[in-house]
Amino acid sequence: MNKFYFFVVIVTLCLVGCSKKAVIRFSQKPPELTSSDVLTEIMLVKKSPRIVLRVPNTRKGVTNTQGTTNPQSNVVNPVIVRQAGNGRASAKVQFVETQYDETALYNAIEKQLFKEGFSVRDRGLFNQVLDANQGVAYSKISSLTDTDLILELVRLDNPVGYTTNVCNTEPDNQQRLINDYRDMRGASVEFKLVHVRTNEIVGSYKIHYTPCLEGCRGLYKKAGSKGVFVNSPWLKPGEKTEQRRLSNKANQELDQDELESFITDATHQLVKTMR
Repeated sequence: MNKFYFFVVIVTLCLVGCSKKAVIRFSQKPPELTSSDVLTEIMLVKKSPRIVLRVPNTRKGVTNTQGTTNPQSNVVNPVIVRQAGNGRASAKVQFVETQYDETALYNAIEKQLFKEGFSVRDRGLFNQVLDANQGVAYSKISSLTDTDLILELVRLDNPVGYTTNVCNTEPDNQQRLINDYRDMRGASVEFKLVHVRTNEIVGSYKIHYTPCLEGCRGLYKKAGSKGVFVNSPWLKPGEKTEQRRLSNKANQELDQDELESFITDATHQLVKTMR
């Protein structure tokens, strides 16, 4: 047992000794932002347009009331769990659920719309009016709900994987070829904007969250014709351990706060395009 432990320690030291500090970066995916001339006219006439948010998984194609909407979205992630059995360590794959508070994400969108000067209508009340007036023309719905625009959250994708086959070693800043390295902290959100009175789509928006824009740190090791990059964060001079932990979470999904921050910024970007 002692010999085996000694062997593992020696191999680990050799790997670290043969490795170099390295950084990977991804390029920001550009947003896809389109607004019609009709929307430009609406925004010129109405300084504080009345808007309602419509979200996925709706009842009868309309936003559910907040009390009946499923509040959480589950993302299933594989994890390795070590077990003891017959005196030897064994491994099995289990799955745990990462849960996101959808209501908080929707509220973040509405809060940002309010900050941007919109008159934000209640999703639940809008739903009730439509349920009570099925088959009514959109021009009538506009007056019944006192709403000008519907911002529909078409799709929120998380996680989205980003892959690269190069890294830069430190401190020489040399580009090195590596086996494909995948980071799962990407995300994207897609909206469409509908003019209620005419039922016309007047805007389409897709915005991406790209990880490692400022660089994710790890170790590079030469292996055959290509090298490998292993996520193993190292401290910069003056950097605190907590800062390192927060800024180096490669191969993980965005957490709730990060997702809310992204969707808030995405809302800000689409409003700039609307105006």
